[in-house]
Amino acid sequence: MRVLVYLVFFASSLLIHAESVNVYFGTRGHSAEGIYRAELDKRSGKLSSIQLAVEARIPAFLALHPAKEILYAITGDRENAAVASFTIEEDGGLTQLNEVKGVDGRSAHIAVHPSGLFLMTAQYGGGSVALYPLKKDGSLEPCKQKVEHEGASGVVKNRQRGPHPHWVGFSPDARFAFVPDLGLDQIIIYRVNTSELTLEKAGFAQSVPGGGPRHMRFSVDGEFIYLLNELELSVTTFAYESPTGSTKQLTTTRALSEEQKAKESFNSASEILVHPNGLFVYTGNRGHDSV
Repeated sequence: MRVLVYLVFFASSLLIHAESVNVYFGTRGHSAEGIYRAELDKRSGKLSSIQLAVEARIPAFLALHPAKEILYAITGDRENAAVASFTIEEDGGLTQLNEVKGVDGRSAHIAVHPSGLFLMTAQYGGGSVALYPLKKDGSLEPCKQKVEHEGASGVVKNRQRGPHPHWVGFSPDARFAFVPDLGLDQIIIYRVNTSELTLEKAGFAQSVPGGGPRHMRFSVDGEFIYLLNELELSVTTFAYESPTGSTKQLTTTRALSEEQKAKESFNSASEILVHPNGLFVYTGNRGHDSV
């Protein structure tokens, strides 16, 4: 039985120089019981056998608190969507802190603001982003703000009939939030107000028609954005100005040729990462099963 896996690496301040760190896996599938854990050997790159860290209802993407030993997860199904917080114990196990109701159905992605004051989720099916304040102990408060995206690219008929926020993250200086929207062919940019814990739309970055923005990453120096286009299996690069949050589209590079894509009945881009040395960008290709 197929199980989809979402993972997040974790290294606490006490483990930075340790030989191994904990890796947590969010899972989807009827045979999955919750969030799983394994240990990564930092020298060999090998993972230990996995074990259940905590029972949870269909956990998907995970996120870590920037200062506390707390992990957050998207949980539940479309009808019973939620966001949950878990304390990371000394042995690597997880203990649930609390859970709050989700908005607009199940979320597609989750990220914690570098301040640790709130987290955000992106609702692919609901076409919205949501902001959840965090208490001093790291537990969640109910959703404070929901922003609905509007419009549609319409280039790819069966995927772009409406807005589909697919990822959320923050600028290196934490002043802006970024939400790639597959249905709009845009990255929606929000100005973050950490005093009021609110979002204000600041603009957008236009991707290629029919590209289908999925996930994005900043370059190591923070001067560029690499946007993964799920439908086109390409990466669009933008120049980024940190003081204003403005962007300028530069280039688009495809991962697969049309000939390579034609060999599979289904192809889509899955994830994008930037190497810490800043010299390489990696993307995953579903269907073609390649990196």
